[in-house]
Amino acid sequence: MYILERGFQWSKKLITYEEATAEIYGKQRKPGEAELDAPDGVSESVSSEIYDNDSLYMYTDNFIDLRTPNDEKKGVITAFLLWVYGFLFYFFLKFSGTAVEYISAGHGYHDDVPLVAKDYFFLPLFPLLLLLILGVFAKYTFKYLRLESFTARRIVVRFNRATRKVYLLRPKHLGGIRIMDWNKTEVLIDKSMSELEGTGGFVVLVWDRGDGVDLQGTPTDNLEVTFVGKPTRSASELLAFWEYIRRYMEGGPDAVPAPKKFVSKFPWPWVSFKAAWGLDTQFLRHSALWIFVVANLLMMPAILIHAAGHWLSQLLCYEPRFPSVIEQAGR
Repeated sequence: MYILERGFQWSKKLITYEEATAEIYGKQRKPGEAELDAPDGVSESVSSEIYDNDSLYMYTDNFIDLRTPNDEKKGVITAFLLWVYGFLFYFFLKFSGTAVEYISAGHGYHDDVPLVAKDYFFLPLFPLLLLLILGVFAKYTFKYLRLESFTARRIVVRFNRATRKVYLLRPKHLGGIRIMDWNKTEVLIDKSMSELEGTGGFVVLVWDRGDGVDLQGTPTDNLEVTFVGKPTRSASELLAFWEYIRRYMEGGPDAVPAPKKFVSKFPWPWVSFKAAWGLDTQFLRHSALWIFVVANLLMMPAILIHAAGHWLSQLLCYEPRFPSVIEQAGR
């Protein structure tokens, strides 16, 4: 789930601030084409339409809370790694029980064959080797499991119009909580993109060094990046989604309507199935696209495994909450 965020944090260790700045702000659409035609700050309108993108957790007079694009992309790592952990642990218990049983009885499966010296050596050795393999495997793979499980269930991006701040609620290993200046926000959206280029897109926000602080008030010493909203289906949707956020922050709740529905934070199992299913039901209005329904039905076993892993990862995570100082900000 946190592959984008983890990748950005990892990249900050590989390149300098100057190199990262040049790469992000000098981003090109494709080799040989013009540079990104991004808006000139948060004051520039990018669309005559607005769209909430079904991406809001909360909407109040002072702030809106939004999701990030990778919420559905979790569960596969959890299902695979926990199966391997369980497989190794099961056989550790099985061999351990057998070893204890045989050593206590003084003989093996056949009552008339007593144990010899090497049996007392090898019987405990097998479960110990399995335990060692499990420990080594877990040591080198647990960091990947934490991309989906045993971490915060989600990243929340809060836009507070009263304080003119953007609050990033992230686990510590993905950058931690940050309080960023709205007026210094750079949005990486290409105003000239084609409709196809907006497919699967999401809002990318960037802040320069010193454009925000952590909870202790220490200014940020590097670039900060966050990804907002579920992937869109076209460029017009993507631009309208950013316009929704921008108008809320610039014009207040009167400038944009509250969404008709909010993203649920409770780990319902059917929400995990919907995330794994991944089929936009609005496509059903077009008979030519019904082939995607057939394809999804053929992949149903894999989808069910993914859904089970997604739900399990949700249950193994904790629900993050903003500190009280942020919850009370602007009230």
